[in-house]
Amino acid sequence: MNELQRQHYLSALGVDTYIPRWHLPFAPISVLCKLPVAAVETSTLEQLQVKPEPLSAPTYSQPVLKTINSDMSPANNLIGDMLDAKKAVRPASAPVSAADILAQLDTKPVTIEPFSLSIWRPLDGVMIIDSRNTKLALPTELLLNNILRSIFSTQAIKPQEEVLRWPMIENSFTKRSKFDARTELQTWLSVQHEIRPIRYLWLMGSNAATYLLPESVEYRVCIFNKIALLESTVNSLVLPSLNELLQKPSAKKQLFSALRDYHSVQQ
Repeated sequence: MNELQRQHYLSALGVDTYIPRWHLPFAPISVLCKLPVAAVETSTLEQLQVKPEPLSAPTYSQPVLKTINSDMSPANNLIGDMLDAKKAVRPASAPVSAADILAQLDTKPVTIEPFSLSIWRPLDGVMIIDSRNTKLALPTELLLNNILRSIFSTQAIKPQEEVLRWPMIENSFTKRSKFDARTELQTWLSVQHEIRPIRYLWLMGSNAATYLLPESVEYRVCIFNKIALLESTVNSLVLPSLNELLQKPSAKKQLFSALRDYHSVQQ
């Protein structure tokens, strides 16, 4: 690694001194970093000002010489000067306050509670996704059967509910933000469309619409309207959930009108 980059990483990790013990297999050979010319000239002038220490008389039978490596390149000496300077001017770590920790926590994505969706494929090319709310215990499946018979009266309907729970993987380390839910569910829908092409898609309720529609689209604004999905290959119809329809029967008239228009145009 470039020496300047290596020292930068070590400083960020809080390591003052690091000496490699061996060369890793297939690792690139270490090379000297390219230093500015001005810095090299300054280091050279400093070396010229250093006076050699006087040699004392040898006290052994054979003469002992004290040698100075005058051939050492200025770049090598400059690396040592840089390391010494870094140790001298290294600032003390700033204390971390509770306010800083809370500010960092506020920037993290807001997690959402797990939820589940009801999936029906009563006919080839038809998929219905409804937002579940099991706490209400309303006859939602009976209402769906009545709606399907009024729209597809001449076709054999086989409604069989499947439950899709999110997150799909029960893991405490799984990210649970709105972005993660939207990405995961839209990927699932794309796979389903590839396996069995979808011509008619009903998105019923807040959870079904929020996470399967594009991020810029709001559920309450686009209700009873068609929205293009999956790169415009499928036009979905956004509807109230079955629970909402049972609690607000007056919305059924608008529901049947939107369904008839949607299926007549798609055909």
